[in-house]
Amino acid sequence: MTDVIEDAAAPMPAAMPWTPPAGPAALSEAKIAEIQALAQKADQLVEASLSENTRIAYGKAWRAWSEWCLGFGLDPTGQDPAAAADARWLVMHLTALSEKRSLSTILLRRAAVVAIRKRLKQPLQLDDAEFEAFLKGLRRTKGARPVRKAALLEPNLRAASLLLTPEAHPDLAGLGAGGGEGCRDLRDMALLLTGFAGGFRRSELAGFDLRDASFSAEGLILFVGRSKADQERHGAEVGIEAVPGSPLCVVAALRRWLEARGGMAGALFCRLDRGGNPVADAGGRLLPIDPATIARLVKRVVARTGVDAGEFSGHSLRAGMMTAADLLGIPLEKAMEHGRWKSYSSARIYRRHESLWVGNFTGKLLREE
Repeated sequence: MTDVIEDAAAPMPAAMPWTPPAGPAALSEAKIAEIQALAQKADQLVEASLSENTRIAYGKAWRAWSEWCLGFGLDPTGQDPAAAADARWLVMHLTALSEKRSLSTILLRRAAVVAIRKRLKQPLQLDDAEFEAFLKGLRRTKGARPVRKAALLEPNLRAASLLLTPEAHPDLAGLGAGGGEGCRDLRDMALLLTGFAGGFRRSELAGFDLRDASFSAEGLILFVGRSKADQERHGAEVGIEAVPGSPLCVVAALRRWLEARGGMAGALFCRLDRGGNPVADAGGRLLPIDPATIARLVKRVVARTGVDAGEFSGHSLRAGMMTAADLLGIPLEKAMEHGRWKSYSSARIYRRHESLWVGNFTGKLLREE
């Protein structure tokens, strides 16, 4: 994992110069209740064109902003002229966040508040030049370099396959959704291999329905109905080749999981209860695994192989696909197409240290003849 190295001697950036308003008027109980109710449904005020994850993040950011403003007797919505929180208060809020939050989180929080205030027809008038100066100070002190999780690669998956081997669970054969830890292991192995081979985001893995998976002579075809890079829901098909005889064959792993899962309608990678039994809703449809559970799954499996799991997350699967493709010399354009990246800059971020040595010529510069 790449750690952000901070200059301990560098001072935290100061907020933009301003004069705080003199004693905002106390908000009424009714107004406070209205603000709190609005905070609970803030994600509904976000543009529908944004992804579900973005709407959730914006809602969380607005709730934090609302709570912070109420602590000062301010109206975060800007609708109460006597106690409206203006752009200067937003900068103060972001300054307070900068002590514990990353630069990317601060930028997201700012975007969320600005977007929702605009939807409420109470836009914040931020001075772009002054705000850029504020951000420049943050970058100096916190660093603009992203913290990246480790890539999950073939050796990690091979180690995991020894722990989640189907031979350890012969009792599952032909039993349908029989439950138990064996059922969980089969689901987890199929999910890890699918996520790695397809370069899927955890939200995509959680979003797969049983109907989205089909098999052909060549392997597995998965239909991605919606993803972060496809907000208009055009959808895309992703093919994963079968590797007969390999412990890392995605097709074989998914078939084993489907035999244990059973043919119930609903999520491909469904939620399991503590006993390892698939969980269905009142209509009998299997419920999807939570995306956050996928991150914990990756950590749990990696930890069982004896590797420090702190460097891994749900993103490790997608990073693993791109890094492995790079190591094999797959053209970047082809890997981007498979992983559904839209921009070169975004795709390159997913490469990890392991691929730094592909085509590296520095040894030739220093080698003695």
